[in-house]
Amino acid sequence: MSNYKIYQIILLLTPFVFSFAFGLDIYIPIIPQMTEIFDTTPAMVHLTLSLFLGATGLGQLFIGPLSDRYGRKIVFNLASIFYISGSLLCAVAPHIGVLIAGRLICAFGACGMLVTSFALIRDLYSQDESAKMYSYLNGAIGISPTFAPIIGGYLSVYFGWQSIFIFLSLIGFCTLFVTWAFIDETHEKQKRVSLDKEILNRYRTIFSNRQFLTYTLIASFAEGVFFCFFSISPFIIIDLLGVETQNFGYYFALFGGVIAFGGVGSGKLIERKGIQATIRSGIALMILGGICMLTWDYFVGLTFFGFLFPMVLACTGAIFVIGACASKALEPFAPIAGTAAAALGAMEFGISSVIGAMLMLFPVSSTAPYGAIIVISGLLCVILYKCRPFTTPESEVKFEFEAKAEFKPSLELSAWASSSETKNAPLGE
Repeated sequence: MSNYKIYQIILLLTPFVFSFAFGLDIYIPIIPQMTEIFDTTPAMVHLTLSLFLGATGLGQLFIGPLSDRYGRKIVFNLASIFYISGSLLCAVAPHIGVLIAGRLICAFGACGMLVTSFALIRDLYSQDESAKMYSYLNGAIGISPTFAPIIGGYLSVYFGWQSIFIFLSLIGFCTLFVTWAFIDETHEKQKRVSLDKEILNRYRTIFSNRQFLTYTLIASFAEGVFFCFFSISPFIIIDLLGVETQNFGYYFALFGGVIAFGGVGSGKLIERKGIQATIRSGIALMILGGICMLTWDYFVGLTFFGFLFPMVLACTGAIFVIGACASKALEPFAPIAGTAAAALGAMEFGISSVIGAMLMLFPVSSTAPYGAIIVISGLLCVILYKCRPFTTPESEVKFEFEAKAEFKPSLELSAWASSSETKNAPLGE
């Protein structure tokens, strides 16, 4: 594969990274329909989102080491098979329990393709070249919200909701073919590491570090603001505001614009003011957005402007927080950056999915519950930020193992929010 040009590698890996982005975004327009189709509650249907996100995050803790042990190609193949099987199971699901099971299987497949794609890049390129390649792949992930829901909306209207999952299975067949026809094994046998207690030592070192925990928790609460928008927006925009399913994606595309704007703005702010100022600004925007949403709902009621404008403020602030906090959380762990990134991603995905599930326990009749969640998340970020430790230099982190190989970067949720800008920016404060 080293003979391929950069753009060829990007084209080959795009279906793999799309497996996660499309698996989450394309499904959102039909969520309100699923409550009627399966005769269940919005909270149960929401599990198909939150468990997909949580399983993708937790899977990083295991799939990264498996890829390092057995190689990239076998993980690509197995992940594609999982993704296809889960998608087809969803398409024929007779009740909500089978749909949830299918989404879980699909999530592990998406996680495998996502993590291994980034590991393959690190196998082929130097650190500087890898950073550039990561930004390209992250860009592919970031643009998914601008058109995946549009595709999902039209598929469901003209071909039925099952067509969405058949479309996802086609992505899986595409990745399976690409793996068979074009992907060579890039992780040589002599560089592979065994699955032993050393992995547990790495995770124990990471999760016992106060700096990592503090900044990761702040990023996770900010991530929860994003996922709550994923969870509640179809019910608000389609059910309460009366937008047609096939047109929902155009409103959701605004979310993709927020990601792009916030990513660029976050990088520029870090360059000029530093990481700590960026985190403070992001938290302030989150709280302001939540207060605006609550105030508008109380005095005016539900309107497009009263939902979308505060959401833009809150989600822009969340992007500022996520990228900057990711840098601070990973700062002490250069020797085990890949493992630390997997731990960061697992916590972000896991906590944000729980926050989204909590939101869906409330009846969806206004934007007030979402506004309250944003404000509470922002205040928790303030408390955690006030209690943050002083920066831990890398040299002061005591590792209980000797690094035997170069650990590969893994993808955390901030990658598809703003990593391409923030990770390459100066650390500032």
